[in-house]
Amino acid sequence: MKKILIVSDYFFPSTNIGAVRPSKIAKALKKDVYELDVFTRYPIDSDSELYCDNYYCFSERPVQGVGGFQMKSEERTGLKKFLFDRFTAIYKALYKIKAAKKANKSSAEMLNAFKAFIAKSDKEYDVVFSTFGPLSSLLCGLWYKKQHPSVKWICDFRDPAVVSQLGPFRNLFMLIKQQQACKVADEIITVSNGYLERICGEKYKEKRHMIPNGYDREDLKFNAATSKVSDCLELVYVGILYGEMRDITPVFSALDELIKEGKIDKSKVRFNYAGNDLKNLVIQAEKSGLADIVADHGLLPREKCLELQFSSDLLVLSTWNTKKEYGVFPGKMLEYMLIGKPIVTTVSGDVPNSEVARVIREGNLGTVYESTNSVEDMKALKSYLKEAYDAKILGGSIPFNPNQAVTERYNYTNIIGRIEAIIEK
Repeated sequence: MKKILIVSDYFFPSTNIGAVRPSKIAKALKKDVYELDVFTRYPIDSDSELYCDNYYCFSERPVQGVGGFQMKSEERTGLKKFLFDRFTAIYKALYKIKAAKKANKSSAEMLNAFKAFIAKSDKEYDVVFSTFGPLSSLLCGLWYKKQHPSVKWICDFRDPAVVSQLGPFRNLFMLIKQQQACKVADEIITVSNGYLERICGEKYKEKRHMIPNGYDREDLKFNAATSKVSDCLELVYVGILYGEMRDITPVFSALDELIKEGKIDKSKVRFNYAGNDLKNLVIQAEKSGLADIVADHGLLPREKCLELQFSSDLLVLSTWNTKKEYGVFPGKMLEYMLIGKPIVTTVSGDVPNSEVARVIREGNLGTVYESTNSVEDMKALKSYLKEAYDAKILGGSIPFNPNQAVTERYNYTNIIGRIEAIIEK
């Protein structure tokens, strides 16, 4: 029986999106013939036997909703607003420096704790599986491989290390670490073909793999909600917008045009939102004069988020596809596949035919608006929203016939076989 160690900063029961992939992989591997240990930051409060044989942590669990470091919407008034409006670039640069310092401290804490854990442990592992991000997990894998060169290291990238949100110096550091990891690792995995190209370029073709994120049908047992009885067309978006990188304005624009054309009644449309980025969503809605259709549900635990999405009619997804950042494949899309409702997708950026758009269209999962094809896609978006509105108001079901062959590709019960093949390679 092979002994596997999964190293991930985020893990169950954390609701951070970074916890989903390693937790689901661990859960699936645990069902098969592997002895599985997990090294993570915070304790696994319950059900640990579902995910691993043993887990090791080094920090107390933070207060719910606290942890990580991300840009949050903030109301600025008075002198603070005056200074920010005139020196925005300086404020953003200082923010990135502060974020980098916090990230470095967090990574150092986990790496030192990991070294101490390995020094005390008498176990010999056959495989170490680390998943990025954040950087801490990658650093642990990199260090372990250098100390134990005969042990197989699978370096998994949920995201590329180099992204536009980081400053130039931080990106240079991240690029160096990413390249070191790719050179040293025995196997490299990414969640999209675009990420594979961004991370590896033309190198490492003998050891690189694209294995997407997935969904777990067992998650459905936590929520038996169905669409609520309502005389409104209910749309929903959960999460953050990263400023304007996730641009939902085309959805609001399409709704506004339909309202002005008299094809839908504004009072019968509601846009549900849950998260801590309400300000940016309202700014986008205000461009079409539709801020008043936004219903804020605040920060919700995972079960409540699922309930809100189950009780809505259309699931809104937003991403981007640019020359610098392509291949972005949001984990939220897999959750939407699990929920099994129509997906309304917007893709900003200057590169057409994104991976997300291809999957939506191939899987017949809803409609896609790409900014690179704005005229035709806006027509299609309006038509789709009008059809959904009519179906809801008339009391019927919104047409939805997904291609099951496509959605089953992303079922973790099917994905895990590909990861096991890499483990056994």
